[in-house]
Amino acid sequence: MEIFNLPQLNKTLNKYGFAVPLLVGLLIFSYSMFVPATSTGKVLLPVTKISPALFDHISASGLESVNVIIETYTSDYESIVSQIVNMGGEVTYQYKYVTGLAAKIPADKVVTVASDPNVKQIYLDQPRYPSAFIWSGNELDPVIANEEEIEFSAEGALKITLTEEQIEPVLTLVETQTYWNPVAMNALGVWATGDFGQSSLAVVIDTGIYADHFMISGSVIGGIDMSTDVGTEYEGWSRPDNHWHGTHVAGILAGHGAILVHSSDPLYQAIARYGAPPPEASSIGYPGYHIIPLLGMAPQAQLYAVKVFPHTGAGASESRIIAAIEYSISLKLEMGYDVDIISMSLGGPTLFDGRDLEDQTVDYATSVGITVVAAAGNDGPALMTIGSPGTAETAITVAAAAHPVNTRVFWDYYYGKPGIGYQLFVSDIPQIHAFSSRGPTSDGRGKPDIAATGVFVLSAFPTASSPQGLAFASGTSMATPAVSGAVALLDTYAEATGMGASPEDYKQALKTGAVWLDGYNNYDQGAGYLNAYNALIALLEDPSLGDVAPPLPSEYELLDISNIQVDGKYRDEIKNLLPGYKKDYIFKVTPETSLIEFEIERMHPKKRDPYDGNSFEIYIHTAKRTYYSYWIESANVWKEGEFKITDDGYSYEGTVSGVYSDWEVYRYTIEPGYVKITVENDWTSSGPLSCKIEINVKTTPLTPDFSDSGVIQQDEMLVYGLYELPAGTTSVTVELTWENNWAKYPSSDLDLLIWWYDGAEFHFAGYAAATLNIPERITISEPTMVGIWIQIYGYAIYTSPGPNGEPGGTESWTLSITHQ
Repeated sequence: MEIFNLPQLNKTLNKYGFAVPLLVGLLIFSYSMFVPATSTGKVLLPVTKISPALFDHISASGLESVNVIIETYTSDYESIVSQIVNMGGEVTYQYKYVTGLAAKIPADKVVTVASDPNVKQIYLDQPRYPSAFIWSGNELDPVIANEEEIEFSAEGALKITLTEEQIEPVLTLVETQTYWNPVAMNALGVWATGDFGQSSLAVVIDTGIYADHFMISGSVIGGIDMSTDVGTEYEGWSRPDNHWHGTHVAGILAGHGAILVHSSDPLYQAIARYGAPPPEASSIGYPGYHIIPLLGMAPQAQLYAVKVFPHTGAGASESRIIAAIEYSISLKLEMGYDVDIISMSLGGPTLFDGRDLEDQTVDYATSVGITVVAAAGNDGPALMTIGSPGTAETAITVAAAAHPVNTRVFWDYYYGKPGIGYQLFVSDIPQIHAFSSRGPTSDGRGKPDIAATGVFVLSAFPTASSPQGLAFASGTSMATPAVSGAVALLDTYAEATGMGASPEDYKQALKTGAVWLDGYNNYDQGAGYLNAYNALIALLEDPSLGDVAPPLPSEYELLDISNIQVDGKYRDEIKNLLPGYKKDYIFKVTPETSLIEFEIERMHPKKRDPYDGNSFEIYIHTAKRTYYSYWIESANVWKEGEFKITDDGYSYEGTVSGVYSDWEVYRYTIEPGYVKITVENDWTSSGPLSCKIEINVKTTPLTPDFSDSGVIQQDEMLVYGLYELPAGTTSVTVELTWENNWAKYPSSDLDLLIWWYDGAEFHFAGYAAATLNIPERITISEPTMVGIWIQIYGYAIYTSPGPNGEPGGTESWTLSITHQ
């Protein structure tokens, strides 16, 4: 079978008597609308500039308008803007520092916009989320919206804002106290110099900041609402009914409050049990109370709120995040604000680490003197799971650690059982939590850069009914503002002394001063656990102030992260693995891999501890990179367990509980690349565990009924044509593979569009083969099928990227068809 050229296509159309659809839903194109084909039958149309995700959204939603990102070749947007306005659309953002714009346009005018010669690509404006977790039931759940959280409340407790004059007297009372970030990450040494972050300005891109919360009263100097709440009753960046996330983050960065409790309070007792007892507060005017300080790392830093997430906490589009970064840059360059820091506790996946549009905007911010601190993400513990903007070269990317005192105090408070914290967290040093995303980047750059406390952090939690609320939260979202606060301290010192330090100098100082955590590697923790005072010393000793981040290398390839080879079976023993520590098994699989089996058996299993906590935690991650893509996203194995992965799903058996997977949603196939299996002694176990493991990988030679190969260009829709099925066929599997798969960097993304034909009509088979899976595969079971119509789309090819990292080049593909 050959790719159809125009005469062949015409002959086929006449034979079957139909107009072949290129799209479904609102956009149907007949043969009469085709532009002339090349000699090989490759058809280039405006529709090839439109992403499959956008097609899917239009056809599935039935909406009259759609939000899009329009990537352009130049920053001359005049013709595109005029066109959008004339068709009744609305341009929402015109970017200044990268080439592109965002708009809301009529759904049936997408192709019209794509016809503009300055348009390179049109994408669906897809959401991103805060990198935080809340405590719900007995597991950590991602913050989306409307979930339970653990609030602090105590009968008779007082909440106070500490003035600048009160902070230093409070320090004399509690400087030996370990239940707060400034002690654990050693901001106190910097504070002793009189540096509390004053004169530093941090822009927090998040859900807004409730400026009247007692923890940060007086710290917020302004803000803007750039979220979808604008124009509704919920518009406003400083509202108690905004989602709590941004205010919680602000409190960790620049909080200057305290709670006053009686010695009978459970929180007081938990802190006294694991740290120094909160001191008596009569010396600051509150006899009979004990003070629990809620001080951020830089309690006198100023804050500016950029609200991008709506009041519900739902996602914000990538275009909105880019616009928010650009707005923060403009605050410094055009509006007279001396912006020193952008703090972003958010992220999302990328196919081109460090070089996508969002990462480029981060690097531009750094180039004008703004230090950007970004969350690593909560997609761990598998390697290569850090998302954008944490993948930006110049960003300070932050991992999350559990601090012993914070963690034990929370467990006691949560369960109401004095001493249970010792049982559920036995380590006396901070540990990198399993959810924290791991490096390296796909091209082998070292990320994350540093770790900070991000588990069970008590901070501001405003709600409409309780504007002055407090709550515990976890995530790299909570670790990120601690590092932002440390940068504020360094910046204040540098500006006061005229050092002339740059964002790169601050990054180097933080990494030099970090404290290494034994049992973890640099892909877990970066340079180590934050120590702000050590960072200041490193900055003072820096012999080359004014450093600029080196440019990204012009040549790159995917880093080989495999640490084992699985030829048939692989066996290993893990001995005396401590709670909260892990061992990774990373191996390469090929397109022929048909089965992955993982078996684990505990050695010398003992009776479960009183709180039922001794187990191994198992994670099995696909070959995908930069985002959450687990066949098994968690499973507790108490004695023995067996897990099987195939293209058609997963299964498990044994003494296994708490198994979670999103395979049913995303239907991950076995893709060529690096599979990551992580064995962790659950962080709540009471002691070391040992086990035997076995990994079995099987391959099945590919024997399709038909196969073909070729080359496709970026933005090209290759009309492959009609494949006639043998009589009696009831099921057909079509698979598309290509050279630059998940085993290489950068990876390309091709999409497979299929219609099945019953002899009279064509039926779209859906977008199950227009995903980030490599290979793309779809199985169609229809007893009336007589043929299938195939199209291949070059969605994102990076073999010859443009000067700004935009897709470009060609990709070699192979198409296989098997029928039954």
